[in-house]
Amino acid sequence: MATLAGAGVYSEIYSFGVVLLEILTGMNVCNWNREEGKQNLVKWATPLLAHEANLGRILDPQLLDDNNNQPPKGAFMLAQVVSKCLQPTQDKRPSMEEILEVLRACYSVSVCV
Repeated sequence: MATLAGAGVYSEIYSFGVVLLEILTGMNVCNWNREEGKQNLVKWATPLLAHEANLGRILDPQLLDDNNNQPPKGAFMLAQVVSKCLQPTQDKRPSMEEILEVLRACYSVSVCV
């Protein structure tokens, strides 16, 4: 029974990663009105999360810094944890504690500069 409970947690981690991806991009997870290849947000954006240079392609424009049109300092840290949450195998996904730690770090970096 413990295996099923653990599997549920890691399924929830994946779902939470999808929600974080929607926040990061400002897009719904599925939108048939987007161009071909971008209709499924997870399939399109997940490969782009691994490299900071791609962040501008997927980041919600409302999150960009007003002064220099750059992503907030914690945005790439958030992208990295989203990428880990969306790993296809459960054992590669972070724990909720790890996610919380990253979210706190993102907040600290963005607010304390």
